[in-house]
Amino acid sequence: LLVAHYARPHTEILTVPDFAVRGQLLFTPTERSSILAAVNYRNLDGSSTFFRANVLGRSDLQPNNTNSLNDNYDRDTVFYDAGGGNAADYEQVGLTLTGAYEFDGVTLTSITSYWTSEGSSRGDIDGGFGAVFLPGGGGPGLIPFPSDTQDSLDLEQFTQEIRLASTTDGPLSWQIGGYYFNSDFDVTTVGFDFPPPVTVNQTNDAWALFGQVSYQLTETLRATGGIRYTDDQKDFVVLSGAAPQPRSVGDENVDWDISLFADVGEDASVYAKVANSFRGPTIQGRDVAFFSAPSVAQSENITSYEAGFKTEFADRRVRLNGAVYYYTVSDPQFTAVGGTGNLVQLINANKGEGYGFELDSAFQITPRLLLTLGVAYNNTEIQDAALEVGGCRQCTITDPFRSVNNPDGSVSRFARIDGNPFPNAPEWSGDLTARYGIPVGNSGEFYIFTDWVYLGETNFLLYESREFNAGSRFEGGLKVGYAGNNGQWEVAAFARNITDEDNVLGVVDFNNNTAFVNEPRVVGAMVSFKY
Repeated sequence: LLVAHYARPHTEILTVPDFAVRGQLLFTPTERSSILAAVNYRNLDGSSTFFRANVLGRSDLQPNNTNSLNDNYDRDTVFYDAGGGNAADYEQVGLTLTGAYEFDGVTLTSITSYWTSEGSSRGDIDGGFGAVFLPGGGGPGLIPFPSDTQDSLDLEQFTQEIRLASTTDGPLSWQIGGYYFNSDFDVTTVGFDFPPPVTVNQTNDAWALFGQVSYQLTETLRATGGIRYTDDQKDFVVLSGAAPQPRSVGDENVDWDISLFADVGEDASVYAKVANSFRGPTIQGRDVAFFSAPSVAQSENITSYEAGFKTEFADRRVRLNGAVYYYTVSDPQFTAVGGTGNLVQLINANKGEGYGFELDSAFQITPRLLLTLGVAYNNTEIQDAALEVGGCRQCTITDPFRSVNNPDGSVSRFARIDGNPFPNAPEWSGDLTARYGIPVGNSGEFYIFTDWVYLGETNFLLYESREFNAGSRFEGGLKVGYAGNNGQWEVAAFARNITDEDNVLGVVDFNNNTAFVNEPRVVGAMVSFKY
C-alpha cells in the first residue's frame, strides 16, 4: 500500500503481476550427440522506480546537509503528480539451441540464441508534485521544474558461438572457436513536459575468434594461455522527432591472458594471472530527445594482475580461498548522469586504477550446519586532472568546481573528478550465509537458511558531495522450509529484507536531491517440484 500524493492526497493499492516460464528439452539421438532446446518467456506488468524528492540533505527538521534519509522520507509514501502511475510493462522471449557432438578426441559445440524484448517504463523523475514557479508551488522541498519521462524499447538480439575442444588425456588441452553478436533496437523517449517524442535506432555487429591452450608442465604445475580477436561495430541514427544525427563507431582488438596454477599440497594450490582486454566504443543517443547531441565513448583497455590461493582443510570441512589484484584502465568509459540537465552522457577519463583483495570461506561446523563468509576490499580511482562533469543544483559539492551563468538566469556547476572513486563501487563488501538442516525419515529434511549482504560507503556519482553517497548498509533474508523425496519437492516460507532496512540504492541530481531506495520487507511462500 503506497499513499501517493497528487495535488490532493490520493491512495492507491499497487500490484506487480510478473509471470515467467522456462522450459528445456534434451534430446540425445546417439551416444555421441546431444541437442538441448530452451525457451524463456517473461511478462511484467508492474511499476518502475519510485523516485523520492529531496529525501537527502536538508529538511525543515534537519539543519545539516548529510547523506542520511531526512524527514521528507517515509517508506510508505511517495509524491508524484505525473509519471502515469510509474508503470513498467515489458514482454521478453528467448530461444536457445545448444548442440554437441563428440568426435574421437574432440567435441564440437554450437550455441545459437535469439531474444526479443519489447516494453516501456515511465516515471515521475522529479519525485514530487508541482514546481516552484507553478501556482501553489510544489514539494516536498524545492522542486525547480517538473520532469516526467518515458522510454520504450523494441529489441532483437542474435548470437552464435561455435567451438571445438579437445577431450583426450595427456598434458595438453585446447579449444578454439568463433562468436557472432547482432543487436538491433529502437528506443522512443517521451518527455511529457515539453520535448516531442524522439525515436532512435542502434545496431551492434561484433564477431570474434578465440583460442586457449593449457599444458601440464609438471605433476603440480599447469600453464594456460588464451587469445581473442574481436571486431566491434555500432551505428546510431534518429528515426523520428529530431534532426538526424547519425553516428558510427568501431574498433578491433586482440585480448590475451596467461596464467599459472600450482598444487602446493594435497589440499592447497596457488595461481597467478595477467590479462589484457578491451571494451569497444559506445554510443548513447537518449539525449537527442532533450536537444543534445548523442555522446560517444571510445574504447577502453584494461590490464589486470591477480594472484591467489585455494585451500581445503579438516577433511574438506573448511574451505578458504583468497586473491589479491591490481588493474589499470586506459580511457575508462563512464556515464555522467544528470548534473546540468536530464541527460545521460558517455565520457572517457584519461586513466583508472583499482586494487584490492577477496576472501571467501565455508565451514561445515557439523553435518547439519554450514556457514559461508566472504569479504572484499576494492579501492578504485579516476585519474584525469582536467575532466569535469555537471554537478547538482541543490547539493553540497565537495570537489573543486566552477559555476557558469546560463542565459535563462540559472547557474550550472561543473566539478573536477580527479582522484574520485568509481561510482557505485564500495571499498568494503561482505556476505554471510548459514544453513541448518534436520533430517526427517529416509528422504526428507527440515531446514533454516539465512543470508546477509554488507556494503560499505558508496559514492553514487562521478563527483563527490555531502548528500549523494551512502554509508554502510546491510540487508538479510530468512527461509524456513521442508524438502521431501531427496529434494524432489519443497515447500518453504521466506522473508527478504527481514529487518526492513531503508537503504539508498541510487540518486537523481539534476532537479533536486532525489533518491530511490531498496524494497521493503517482503514475506512470502513458495512451492517447487522437480521431475
